[in-house]
Amino acid sequence: MIRTLRDCLAPPGASIDPKVTTVAKNRQEIPRDERAAEIVTAAAELFLKQGYSSTTMADIGRRVGATPANVYWYYPSKDELFAAVMDRMLGRQIVALKYELVELDPLSRLVRSLADMRAYRQLHQAMHHRMGESVAVTQAHDGFLDWIRGMVTQVTDSRDVDDPQMVIDAVICVFEGVSSIEPSRTATELIRYLLLNLTAPRDSSVAGAPDRVAKT
Repeated sequence: MIRTLRDCLAPPGASIDPKVTTVAKNRQEIPRDERAAEIVTAAAELFLKQGYSSTTMADIGRRVGATPANVYWYYPSKDELFAAVMDRMLGRQIVALKYELVELDPLSRLVRSLADMRAYRQLHQAMHHRMGESVAVTQAHDGFLDWIRGMVTQVTDSRDVDDPQMVIDAVICVFEGVSSIEPSRTATELIRYLLLNLTAPRDSSVAGAPDRVAKT
């Protein structure tokens, strides 16, 4: 699985745009996508280290050797840069699901994915604070929820469940609620428990057989 922040935030399957742009700081020609990727990675590292609200565009610029004006040229606001960070993180997780967790059953994939993203919980909380101020952050947040809905749908499609939409809604409520409170269990544990108790393995041939799902 993804082990480092820089790996997590690397553009999935990205190719460098041959078109370059001139950076005012030193007049050197730098590929636009490459510079944008550096900015996103630096922003993510700083957001995680010192928090979204305590990180300035000037901080991010210093991290990549650019002026605040250069950073604003790529991302017109800190919220748009924040949304790009979250979109990149989600994109990398989707790639991981496609290539690294493909052998797991749907429930185990969901559990592993949520566990992998646990380190970014504070960024998810920051999204909640910024959604009312930024369309870009709201769209990034909606993307996360759509991703979770899709994964839970894969779980309900593969297991016996009376009301799939009820299960999906319950999982979303748990995921969102954990960002607002500090429960004694993680969102991953709560969602795993919820799904194991609201669904049943479709291929279980023995009544009462244990349901083996990867734990994290």
